[in-house]
Amino acid sequence: MKKVVSVVNLKGGVGKTTTAVNLAACWGEIGKKVLLIDMDPQGSASISVGIMNEGGELLDALQRTAALPVVSTQVPGLDLVPSGMTMATAGLWFSNGEGNSILYQCLEQTQGDWDLVIIDCPPSLGFHTMNSLMASQHVLIPVETSFLGLNGLKQMVTAIETFKLRNPDIKIEAIIPCRAQRRRRIHWDIMDTLKEMFPGKVSPIIRENVSLAEAPGLGKPVILSDRISKGADDYRLVTLWLEDIISGVQQDPVINQVRQLLSSI
Repeated sequence: MKKVVSVVNLKGGVGKTTTAVNLAACWGEIGKKVLLIDMDPQGSASISVGIMNEGGELLDALQRTAALPVVSTQVPGLDLVPSGMTMATAGLWFSNGEGNSILYQCLEQTQGDWDLVIIDCPPSLGFHTMNSLMASQHVLIPVETSFLGLNGLKQMVTAIETFKLRNPDIKIEAIIPCRAQRRRRIHWDIMDTLKEMFPGKVSPIIRENVSLAEAPGLGKPVILSDRISKGADDYRLVTLWLEDIISGVQQDPVINQVRQLLSSI
């Protein structure tokens, strides 16, 4: 069974697509083969790896319950199922929740030797996100270190807990604090709250960084657009932290040394 990870938050602007794209790229950097599925009709994940697409092929695959349209990218180890505005009509083809397992069925028919499948979800709990969650075992929730970000997180957790009735295998694996600014007092207040709410599940932070904002415009993940930036370092560290959790095995000593080095930066 493919290991499928949904990156999701019902609140927009929290770094969700940035997290999906850069984690996928970082896993590729350490030798994993990754399939990134862009389930957001805005197509931001596709654009962020240099691919423009209307989403027609993905919509067609969902309508026919066929293999997903996989394309290669210039990011090492990373393949993509691209999306675009045509996918905005996907929910119109199904009603009463009948189509919430379509993506799962399509993924089962999709041939590839990927170690991980990462799904970038839109900021809503409609057809696209419901399908993503039904196909996933693991959930990552990026959250902005602000009061409104914390409130949105509570809503997302409630939705996931309810969704377990449909997919009992799904599990929130990590909360990923994004756009963090250590100099602000609210940052530390929110971090304390997150660690109380989710002991052992709060990842290292992703700092506010201009390189992360510029990377999508270049059509590259930050590890390719600015390899030695704080954004690249942060996502590498979070990827290594998550690898233990998702794979269920301990890393070799070399990776542990890299983790310690990055966490000290």
